Amino acid sequence: MTKSSMIGGMMALAASAAGEAASAQNRTGASVAPPLMQEVAPQLADYTDRVLFGDIWERPGLAKRDRSLVVVATLIATGRTGPLAGHIGRALDNGVPPAAISGLITHLAFYMGWPSAVAALEPVREAFMARKIDLATLKSDKDALLPVPPGDAERAVAVDKAMAESAPALGDLTNDVLFADLWRRSDLSPRDRSLVTIAALAATGSADQLDFHIPLGLRNGLTRTELAEAITHLAFYAGWPRAMSAAGKLGSERPAANTEMIVVRAGETPSQGAADRFTGTVSISSSFSTDTGASGGTVRFEPGARSNWHSHANGQLLVVTQGEGRMQSEGGPVRVMRAGDVVWTPAGTRHWHGAGPVTAMTHVAIVDRGDVVWQEPVTDAQYRALP
Repeated sequence: MTKSSMIGGMMALAASAAGEAASAQNRTGASVAPPLMQEVAPQLADYTDRVLFGDIWERPGLAKRDRSLVVVATLIATGRTGPLAGHIGRALDNGVPPAAISGLITHLAFYMGWPSAVAALEPVREAFMARKIDLATLKSDKDALLPVPPGDAERAVAVDKAMAESAPALGDLTNDVLFADLWRRSDLSPRDRSLVTIAALAATGSADQLDFHIPLGLRNGLTRTELAEAITHLAFYAGWPRAMSAAGKLGSERPAANTEMIVVRAGETPSQGAADRFTGTVSISSSFSTDTGASGGTVRFEPGARSNWHSHANGQLLVVTQGEGRMQSEGGPVRVMRAGDVVWTPAGTRHWHGAGPVTAMTHVAIVDRGDVVWQEPVTDAQYRALP
């Protein structure tokens, strides 16, 4: 073995050890910094334990599953596959399904290139095998595509116009394969696709592409707080310069106001409520956003389902359209809401809302800019505490 290959092997071993330590810390609370780091760079070990895993990974503005998606996307995008197996284990611990990790690799092949995706295959397979994950479960139905999102026809026309003279074949592939197929696959939600795309673009310095993908991410359900946290998080995995360049894009000016009426049909773009935000079965459809900053959608709660405790930066308006449900603001009683009721929750007020124990409930939720701060689930005792 040559000296260079020995050094390369030692470096890979150290990187792998760091990744495995990260996964182990997630399960046991032990120090993340491996012995080699503690010996050679004790200051780095201190920052690793105290700042990266003691603070950044614990910040409330972005769920741990999302932080894992950001890190895995960053490692694949930048070709740093040494720590990847360990962080795949951490992602699994944080609730990222194996199928979503598989879909992430495929997604990034289009944005970071096939070699980057191929380089990730072996570390990911290693992590899956260590957890005894049946690889046959990763196969998906290629015909089971999500609905076409509102406004996609306008995006496709814009791509055709932009590529018509310079690279028409690229324009066709962008519309027919990238957005009409890849972005509609169900192994990743549109929100998660936006999150990993933004992370990968930011990590590789492709900040110009963020002018399109940050607004798309906001339409797909990401909040500005989540995007800011994601970019802050990847500073530790892709470096400060890349994070600073990406952060500047969060303040990009809003597009010119649209003068055409927007109609969102009932039941458009259905999706399931995230498990880390809702208890029970919750479906969201007919999501919308406006040039003025107002946004919302139709939310149906099946019997017994409810939101977590949460608050809105600028308040929230609910219009109950069907059924009977419950709601509560912190410190107040649980109250019943019925079809036709209108509920206003002031800015910053912790609250929850959902269906009744035996009745479903549907409401239209409307907010005016500002982010949502999602918090802990509502317990059964809190939910059933009618006066």
